[in-house]
Amino acid sequence: MARIVEKVPGWVEKLLIPTLESRVRGIVREEVEHLEKVMEARFQSVDARMESVEKRVNTRFDELEKRVNTRFDELEKRVNTRFDELEKRIDVIQRLAILEAQVKELRETHGRAQSQPTGN
Repeated sequence: MARIVEKVPGWVEKLLIPTLESRVRGIVREEVEHLEKVMEARFQSVDARMESVEKRVNTRFDELEKRVNTRFDELEKRVNTRFDELEKRIDVIQRLAILEAQVKELRETHGRAQSQPTGN
């Protein structure tokens, strides 16, 4: 009987440990596979949310770009209108300056003609 008792640890080692090791490996493998599936699902969820946020941000940027472009177009029209008005004023001022010069010249010419004695 003492011999049998001495052999029990060897039998346990030879018979039970490989079986336990195999079962533990199977359990660990199943858990790892489950965790991989959970992680993949979460990554897909995060990807979907990120795509949604990206679409919303792009839409907002597009809307903002349209508004900014519209405002710049309006501003450009107003500036062009003002420049056109200024060009018209400058033209009027130039014409007025020419007329003033002509009037001055006529006054000087007319004034000289009146100050000169007539031959009668």
